[in-house]
Amino acid sequence: MKISPKRILYLDEVRSLAIILVVLGHIVRMYSKDFTSWLICSGIFSLTRIGVPLFFTVSGALLLTRKHVIMEFLEKRFKRVVLPFAFWIIVYMILGVILWGYTLTPDYCLGIILGSNYLASPFWFIWSLIGIYLLIPILSSFIREYGDFAYKYLIIITIVLSLFTTIGFFQIQQAKYEFRVIFNFFSVLGYFILGSYIQNSEFSMSKSKSFLFGVVLFIIGIIGHFLQIYYSGLGGTQLKPVDFFNIFVVAETIGLFIAFKYADVKMISSKIKPIKEQKLGEIIILFSSCSFGIYFSHYILTMYLFKLGFMQSWIKHLYNFPISSIIIIGFCWALIWVMSKIPLLKIGSGVR
Repeated sequence: MKISPKRILYLDEVRSLAIILVVLGHIVRMYSKDFTSWLICSGIFSLTRIGVPLFFTVSGALLLTRKHVIMEFLEKRFKRVVLPFAFWIIVYMILGVILWGYTLTPDYCLGIILGSNYLASPFWFIWSLIGIYLLIPILSSFIREYGDFAYKYLIIITIVLSLFTTIGFFQIQQAKYEFRVIFNFFSVLGYFILGSYIQNSEFSMSKSKSFLFGVVLFIIGIIGHFLQIYYSGLGGTQLKPVDFFNIFVVAETIGLFIAFKYADVKMISSKIKPIKEQKLGEIIILFSSCSFGIYFSHYILTMYLFKLGFMQSWIKHLYNFPISSIIIIGFCWALIWVMSKIPLLKIGSGVR
């Protein structure tokens, strides 16, 4: 497969890493059984939490500066997101009835659709994505008209709200109700803005220094996030769900995104071919193209393996975590690739 010169490979790299982190984040929660395993899992969790934010940054990098005809844009997004989503809603409903013994009641169906049923909890991500997509043409016009000012204006709001989140402002009873709408909106939009800004801006520093800046920012973010998880979770083995709009998660996400943008194998050796010219580049693109389908399929598979007792027996030993992760990611990748080759199932694969 020849990679198009117009393809932004690092975005495929980020998307591939994002889905791996999402899967690892869902699996690692099961391995926290005592203080030692909880400590290790907390460290892993502080990294995997940026999986979903990375998806948002990639979408923002690709969409926010384009000129969109509203109906054409919504039609493309409908085919790309809503149709696969509808496919997996039906799959989850059917499997919930067959494998978990649910009754096909209106409440059950609504719980699956909205993601309030634990089997379909990852669906919140899709609803957030759809909500932002409805506003993309308007935001795109705003950014193209006001340029750098628009970016800075929206980024300042994002950072301020993220700081408020980190200090627990939105947990105050009054603030929870008065400011929740603004908070929920920017907790997703902020990553779109940041991804677009990083993609369409250049640092005054050299490529190597920009890469190093990204790495340092990522390390600062992950240390801060881990410490917050650690101190908030002492006294139990349950991993504490830290909101992905936490300022440390924002720093992790931005840092990693910058590092990927400016990473260059030439920094290692001038003799190494660019990844676009290697077989690795093709593999990354293939995996990236299956990421949407993997997101839908991995969770129901993980829950079913746990129900069967497979995961329950493996989680007794932490060293099984990477093995089970490889099995689930590998199986889901193969499943989605096969689905993409079958006309009736291609819609659910999410592969373009």
